[in-house]
Amino acid sequence: MNKTLISIIILGLFATQASAQEILPVSKRNILIFIEPFEDVSPRPDQGWLSQGIPGFLKSGLTDSEYLHSYIIPDFQADLVDRPHKLQDLIWKSVFHRQVDPAYETYLVLGSFVYLEGELTVRMDLLALRNTQIIASFEEVLPYTKLLTWKGELGNWVLQNLRLKDAPESSPGSVLNIPAKDVAPLPGIALRDQLTTLFNTKKKNENEDLQRKYEQQSAMKLGAQLEALWHDIAYDPYLANIHDIHTLRLQAEPDSVLVNFKVAYRINPRIIDEIEHFSRTRSGLVGKTETFEGHSFMDLGYIDADFTKEIAGGDWRIVPIITMGSEKSPNQRVFYHSFPRPIASPGEHYYNQGNFKQLLFAIPGVDALRIFAQEAEQMYEYSIVVGYNEIKQLDKIQVRFVAEQDLADQL
Repeated sequence: MNKTLISIIILGLFATQASAQEILPVSKRNILIFIEPFEDVSPRPDQGWLSQGIPGFLKSGLTDSEYLHSYIIPDFQADLVDRPHKLQDLIWKSVFHRQVDPAYETYLVLGSFVYLEGELTVRMDLLALRNTQIIASFEEVLPYTKLLTWKGELGNWVLQNLRLKDAPESSPGSVLNIPAKDVAPLPGIALRDQLTTLFNTKKKNENEDLQRKYEQQSAMKLGAQLEALWHDIAYDPYLANIHDIHTLRLQAEPDSVLVNFKVAYRINPRIIDEIEHFSRTRSGLVGKTETFEGHSFMDLGYIDADFTKEIAGGDWRIVPIITMGSEKSPNQRVFYHSFPRPIASPGEHYYNQGNFKQLLFAIPGVDALRIFAQEAEQMYEYSIVVGYNEIKQLDKIQVRFVAEQDLADQL
């Protein structure tokens, strides 16, 4: 059985890799499906051939469709999923050796599998490549010996979720997991458990498609398009990662505990992706400067005077507020950054950390806007001494971002 399976996959892979460059096809719907190798997350790599084998099954299940064409592609970096324009560019260049053609609908299949004691668990996501949003998710467990009889289900699942084929009546043996639109917020981090977690400070609406908005605005002047882009990215730019949480009982003060933790701030990768895409398609200049070791973008065109004043005033600057404990707790501790706009301390449990270095910055000109975006993380360390009996009340650390001009009202 194993020899038969492996032989079929090897033949399929040779056929797939026969040509280094594919010719861009034309079909009734101009739909392209790209399939990356599946990740092997098994305890032991006994069936590693399935990393290429399952994509081969999926591709063969889509071959007969008159609406789409499928391609097995290399395994690109996982973090590129957060930069859809860049990922799409790389895929098109690797397959067709040309730039992206917006006339095509493009989709990406990412998957993994687990082989354990004769059973195979397959998971995969179908993503719209233009914004890498998940359309549908699939998960199924089956005996390894039944793999050949089951391979056609993979192609059918893709066709059904693209509405290219009617879905059959649901059966007990098939499980389709469609992610909910609303994702519950992450809980705070428990100091007593020394946990670390990634805080996405504000969840964007996953259904928002910035690219579609830009296409709809194609008739607008460049300055108006640039203004729309800035408003989309400037007021929710950052992600925060809380880590290295430590507590230390003080010998000199037995009833006190030193709490120390770090927060790393970075720009949401999707924002970098949007800026790069906009600059490239609008003849913008992309490069580095001597004083800013990161990306810089210049887009030329008419800019509204009111928009220029808004950028120059800096009211768009975002700063973090870090809280320990629940909002209702009278002993809640709050760290904030207010420089260069100092404000009076709201109370003894509030601590001004000074300047927060902006990772997204803009300088307006008469007919230009230069946007600076730095990809490197920015690290801050926070320390505080609290009473030992207060630890349980301060067992959650949370990060949120507010406009600098609204900081005083948010404390």
